[in-house]
Amino acid sequence: MINLFAETFGISEEKLLPDATLESLGLDSLAVIEFLFQIEDQFGIQIPDQANPPRTLAEMVQLIEPLLPSGKPAA
Repeated sequence: MINLFAETFGISEEKLLPDATLESLGLDSLAVIEFLFQIEDQFGIQIPDQANPPRTLAEMVQLIEPLLPSGKPAA
């Protein structure tokens, strides 16, 4: 998922640290939601609606990883 994130947003993987905030990476809430939809489509999963969307890469991985089919790690 991290390499997909880097590719989608044109951010080098070296900058994608677990505690990096999505805002510090230049993403607004709409970009985050669109990326979550992309993940759903690519992996055939349903991410539950969140009252508080993820704010860091670690939170995003924690949200997505348990939903992925086995053998497809998020990181």
